[in-house]
Amino acid sequence: MPGAGDHVVIIGGTSNLGLEIASAAARLGAEVTVAGRDKAKADAAVARIGGDTHPAICDLNDSDSLYAMFDGIERVDHLILTALDRDHNTIADFRPDDSARTMLMKTVGYAVAVHAALPKFTHTGSVVMFSGLSMWTPMPGSTTISMANGGVIGLMNSLATQIAPVRVNSVTPGVVVGTDAVDSADPVRAEQYERLRQRTPGKRLPTTADIVAATFALTDNPGLNAANLVVDAGMHLA
Repeated sequence: MPGAGDHVVIIGGTSNLGLEIASAAARLGAEVTVAGRDKAKADAAVARIGGDTHPAICDLNDSDSLYAMFDGIERVDHLILTALDRDHNTIADFRPDDSARTMLMKTVGYAVAVHAALPKFTHTGSVVMFSGLSMWTPMPGSTTISMANGGVIGLMNSLATQIAPVRVNSVTPGVVVGTDAVDSADPVRAEQYERLRQRTPGKRLPTTADIVAATFALTDNPGLNAANLVVDAGMHLA
């Protein structure tokens, strides 16, 4: 697990899974940079987390902001990319501009973030990117996110061959209890989430703690490279 002497940079660390990962890394004694688009949210996240935690501002759809952020960072042991725009888009009522913005953020934006961080990685560094189960199990309105999540896996494979010895892995969460998307789901999605829970082998959904543990497994284990760790409590078997 990340600990004293490690610097963990989390883009998307101001809320949900990113915030949980940042909090866990800080509790373990790591230096943590929490990055997001909103300065007030980043400052609030740092105040909540405590420890050796610092706010940073960047936008995955603004390459200059990513370069500026990493210019101010001396070293990166682990870069974790959790940021997500929840574009609700269907083919019947497709909004191309909204879809393009979300797609660029979670594909090109992730790639630019790694490019900007390249000079700062330590020789034991790692990247963990977040995909999602919707690339295999579409949810209502997940047209864009399903495409983007599939793209993350392709990006992971490509990066792992290009930036060694830095390792590049992905987490593919299922429907995660404790996130805004699940806890505040609209009735249609909530009903689908419940059906999925009932169809998992253990009749349970993964929790935020499960995702944190999976993320740290990828940062820790030098034998894991170009690995997509599916954390869905067996939901993909349903």
